[in-house]
Amino acid sequence: MINNLIELHNNLFFNLHSITDISPTLNHWIYIIAEKADMYVIAIAVLFMLIHTHIHSENKPRLISRSVLTEGMYLIVGILIAWGISYLMKIGFAIPRPFLQFPDITPLFLYGGHNSFPSGHATLFAGLATAITLIHRNIGIFFIVAALSISITRVIAGIHFPIDILVGWILGASVSIIVYKYFIIKNKH
Repeated sequence: MINNLIELHNNLFFNLHSITDISPTLNHWIYIIAEKADMYVIAIAVLFMLIHTHIHSENKPRLISRSVLTEGMYLIVGILIAWGISYLMKIGFAIPRPFLQFPDITPLFLYGGHNSFPSGHATLFAGLATAITLIHRNIGIFFIVAALSISITRVIAGIHFPIDILVGWILGASVSIIVYKYFIIKNKH
């Protein structure tokens, strides 16, 4: 049973990574999404949180309102807790990245640490997307798509396994939901 799951997992990885054989132009876009889009997504999230509250304020708008502070703290606390757990798991499991496990794999770019599991990017962006979706459903869809795109392109690029992404998503989303219940729902009562 476990060997079948490992084989399925490896086949999924190799099939996704084989997309890099299609064209250099596609590889350029995979690289941009996997490695460069993250800071833009974070900047858009910060701007949205500030502007959305600012636009919908009935009184004279203040840059930092109570709702902006509450939502901001919720986002920051949830993401930092999830990322911290992810970091400790990386150290504990110490699973090498695909290009270190399989010598035939050439990543589109080299990335930092050698530990792959779980993906810190997937954890962070799943946490961010979940948090924003819980507060602002409509714009949350954009962040879910962005988080999925960043996560999947990191597998295609050869620097993560699918299980790294899956566990990162579960971790990031779960922590965001728990912190949401504590920060947002508790503060409403």
